[in-house]
Amino acid sequence: MEQKQRTGTLLTPRNMIFFVIAVTLIVLLVSQIDIAKTLEAFSKSRPELLLLACLLYFASNFFKALRFIVIMKDIHVGLFNMFSIVSFHNFFNQVMPARTGELTLIYYLKKIGNVKATKGLHSLIVVRIFDMIIVSLFFVISFILYFGIRQSSVLLYVGVAMAIISVVALFNIKWMVILFSRLFSGVASLTFLQNRKLVVKILAKIGQIEQEFSQFDTKGNLPMITVTSLLVWIALYTLSFVVIRAFNIDILYLPAIIGATGGILTNVLPINSFGSFGTLEAGWTGGFLLVGMTLQDAVTTGFGNHLVMFTAGAFIALLCAAVQKLKRR
Repeated sequence: MEQKQRTGTLLTPRNMIFFVIAVTLIVLLVSQIDIAKTLEAFSKSRPELLLLACLLYFASNFFKALRFIVIMKDIHVGLFNMFSIVSFHNFFNQVMPARTGELTLIYYLKKIGNVKATKGLHSLIVVRIFDMIIVSLFFVISFILYFGIRQSSVLLYVGVAMAIISVVALFNIKWMVILFSRLFSGVASLTFLQNRKLVVKILAKIGQIEQEFSQFDTKGNLPMITVTSLLVWIALYTLSFVVIRAFNIDILYLPAIIGATGGILTNVLPINSFGSFGTLEAGWTGGFLLVGMTLQDAVTTGFGNHLVMFTAGAFIALLCAAVQKLKRR
């Protein structure tokens, strides 16, 4: 019965639509390339650079763990426990559709670190805002340095707008939560639902989240969160650069950042299916076509980069699970 319920949860109409989109994108991408050349590129890839890419993925998880420790320094979650939480979160975020894997962070923070759900949600929101700021700045700076200051592009303006909106959100998220709380309370009162148990429970949770944001010292924590966020994204962008070089494609670091951002932004949108296959490659391909890479190489490296991250994420998560099990014994 439980297995049937899980299957029913996965096979929702929304998930099936995203699955169809992913399959369609994969078919479209594969139909545009020479499969024989792609297989040849994989066979001739440099294993030492692929291993280095896996180590960079490990490093990105380590820096993410440090970032959460900085944000939740009053909780005192151990470094390995936080690394395990981040590793589980990253893996399920890759596997589960429509960004639902984000919620596993809150689950594992509670299960392993005994962190309140509201604290976990607050930390996740802060981290995601910082990610958008750093990614936007990386893209804008790389775009200007590579194409020149006079190059006009809608993508450049979008990157600048994303950075500005993210910075504004970072320093005003508390007031956004307060506004949502007031609106929800007002709607509940107008519809005479304010005394319902579910509504009362939701309002209580919103109040706790509001308190988390009110108590968080954004300015005081800004330097360390910025440093750890920079380290996270330097590791991930370098990973993408190393994977491309592993496929014997000559590319500079700046265009690698611009191209990889296409895949990152596509993966952020809640449209990915299981494993993010298809959607991530589509964004990656679009980004690298922008900097002059051939369609053949863009699609090939897109699948290669995705497989490296997926494999490394699964291996690290399994390793952490094994160690956590031994610790419990």
